[in-house]
Amino acid sequence: MGRRLLFCCLFPLLLSAQPPELKWETTGLHAPESIVFDAQRNCFYVSNLATRGKDRTPGDGFISKLARDGSLIALHWATGLEDPKGLAVANNRLYVGDIPDMVEIDLESGKIVARYQPADGQDGRFNDCTADPHGNVYVFSSRLGQVFRLHAGQFSPWFDVDTSITGGLNGLRAESERLLLGGWTVNDAGGQQQLGHISTVRFLDQRLARIGSSPLAHVDGIEPDGLGGYTVTDWPTGEVKHLAASGAVEILLQLAKGTADHEYLIEDGLLLIPSMLEDRVRAFAWKPTPTAD
Repeated sequence: MGRRLLFCCLFPLLLSAQPPELKWETTGLHAPESIVFDAQRNCFYVSNLATRGKDRTPGDGFISKLARDGSLIALHWATGLEDPKGLAVANNRLYVGDIPDMVEIDLESGKIVARYQPADGQDGRFNDCTADPHGNVYVFSSRLGQVFRLHAGQFSPWFDVDTSITGGLNGLRAESERLLLGGWTVNDAGGQQQLGHISTVRFLDQRLARIGSSPLAHVDGIEPDGLGGYTVTDWPTGEVKHLAASGAVEILLQLAKGTADHEYLIEDGLLLIPSMLEDRVRAFAWKPTPTAD
């Protein structure tokens, strides 16, 4: 079925005059990839890939639990994972995008209570996951090129991704009416590789659209800023960017390579960024500047 592709605004690039202020950092992690906030328990969960590459130890991935101030509550709060990446808190559970499956963890005990795999029984090679306001959970399978959805206990493909339009995906972010898809790179009309952009899929009818028409980043994390814009992390370059509702792009931070899937607490103005290759999470105070209509 054909999909109509929409374009919004261009991305004029600005440099930040007032960079975010470092508030705290937590060290001693092991290849942290994603962080998510649990408002009910007032804490953070961090996915750790642990060993990686050809000499990796199978099954040594884990989830850490941090206090609101960044102090470490439990390094190995949940274990038995391969390479855990994206995290989502919903339905009194923590959902984790892992290599073989999407994992469901009880938030009280830290125990794995369910694992979800594709119907063919093979590794999903799942990455980021996200939950909408109704408790539906979405996770991307890089092997199958599909977004899977967990709905009413059923786990199944929900959207077939056309990577010629979206680019190879990394980050996901569910909103009330649409799912955001963060592209890594995409080829332009001339076949030249460009930086990725953010695509959107409307829940109502799976209509595919796009935010902006210019290259943005190797989009890893995507977080709303509370004013209609988004913060975006770029893993290879270490940049943290702000895409304002107007379409203007501002470089907020230049960090090390490995800047991964972040979290932003709108009310607190707190930007939390895992640094995979530095084995730490940093928290920065930052709020977007409202612009006149």
